[in-house]
Amino acid sequence: MSKAPRKTGILRSVMTKTPIREGSMRERTWDSKSEVSDVERHVIHSMRQMENTYKLEPDESQKFKPGKVEKVMKDVLSEFLTDVEYDKTLGQRMSKMLADTIKTRVKEFKWSRYKLVVHVVIGENREQDIVAGSRFLWLDETDTFASTSFSTKSLFALAVCFGVYYE
Repeated sequence: MSKAPRKTGILRSVMTKTPIREGSMRERTWDSKSEVSDVERHVIHSMRQMENTYKLEPDESQKFKPGKVEKVMKDVLSEFLTDVEYDKTLGQRMSKMLADTIKTRVKEFKWSRYKLVVHVVIGENREQDIVAGSRFLWLDETDTFASTSFSTKSLFALAVCFGVYYE
C-alpha cells in the first residue's frame, strides 16, 4: 500500500492576507533562492530574536537611573509649561502629550527590558497642597521610579515615570 500524499493547505494571515504555509517554521531552512515571502522571512527572523535570555537582573549599565529621568521630566515640563496659563480644557490633552514626550525621551537612553509607565497630572495652582499616591506590584531590586513637579502662578504639574524590569 502506498501512502497518500499529505495535503498542505494554505493559511491566510488576517493582517496581511499573505499565504502562510502550514508546518513548523523552525524546522525549515531557507536559502536566498527559495520561494519565501518577505513576511515569512521577517517572522522567522523575529522568532530567532525572541529567545529568552533567562536574565533576572539588568546589567549595571542597563539599569534604570532615576536621576537622569528626573532631569528629562523637569526639562520637558519647563519647556512646555513655562508660559502657559491654566485652562480647565488644557489638562487632558496636555497631560497625554507631556507623558508621551517624556516616555519618548526616556526611551532614548535605550535601557533594554524596561517597561515604562509615565503619569502626568496638571491642575490649577491656588496655593493648595496635593498628595498623590501610586500602587504598583514590583521587585525592589530591579524596579524603580522617578518623580518631579513643576509650578507657575497659574498651574502645577506632577510627573512620575515607573521603570519596571521584565524578565
